Amino acid sequence: MSANELTQEREINLFDLWQKLRAGWRLVAGGAALGLLFAGLAMVLIAPKYEALALVQVGLVGEVTQFGPPGVLSSRPAEPVPQAIERMKTPAFQLRVARSLNRQDWIDALQRSAGAGNEFLTLQLSRDTATAAGEIPLIELRARSGSPESAREISDAAVFELAERQAEIVRPAIERLKSDLAIAKGRQQQAEQDLAALSKLIPTAAVKDDQFTQLALMTTTRLVKQAEIFSQRQNIVLFETALSAPATQPAQAIESVFVAEKPVAPKRGSLLALGFFGGLLAGIVVAFIVDARRRGRHPASR
Repeated sequence: MSANELTQEREINLFDLWQKLRAGWRLVAGGAALGLLFAGLAMVLIAPKYEALALVQVGLVGEVTQFGPPGVLSSRPAEPVPQAIERMKTPAFQLRVARSLNRQDWIDALQRSAGAGNEFLTLQLSRDTATAAGEIPLIELRARSGSPESAREISDAAVFELAERQAEIVRPAIERLKSDLAIAKGRQQQAEQDLAALSKLIPTAAVKDDQFTQLALMTTTRLVKQAEIFSQRQNIVLFETALSAPATQPAQAIESVFVAEKPVAPKRGSLLALGFFGGLLAGIVVAFIVDARRRGRHPASR
């Protein structure tokens, strides 16, 4: 077969297909219309979903890495952020959130399937902070529900539950800081008492040759006690700062939870496009099937 004959045959086949579509245009148009109709019904029957968005910072705990002047104070996350995200994705965590909200639909979904809870709560690293050097990345939390208020409640409950779990993680570190603070206060109090006693003894010591050594020793001891009091005061400030915000704080949303006024699902444009093109394709297939049956009953019309 020559190239011209092959080209001519392809043109004939395309023309034949076009003729079939023209003959069955009512089926094609009807399929597209039915697709749009089903898409419209789906938009009416599918319950709308609203989405709440929150940027969550994991809990922080203060650390004193160097005592005395100059002390060094820092903060570390209660747990690594990826670990916190995986914790919040677990069915056990989401089940506690669902029970705290008395959301029986969520509880049933979680009990039927371990991964069903992600329909209500999705989490990931915030793109804006995932690669920021020297900063603790944030968690992007999205909660979906049938109303804006319910979506906000789910988001708040998830953050509260995370704060509760991380409070248990950092409790030993908090107790150590409190213990170190109590020790520093006790040492400061003891040093102040010793200094007060020395201050009373020094004026009574006569400056004579045989007592000069004793007076010098008392004066030196007094200076040492003063330095110790100053050092303990610095430690107390460090420990108190480490125990207070912002060095130590629970997990929290850095801004108010945002909920859009319009539902995020179902997506009307996507449903209409899917219904239209799906119906159009179905109409074309039906048109070809009808044409094939017609040609089978009337071979002469081929």
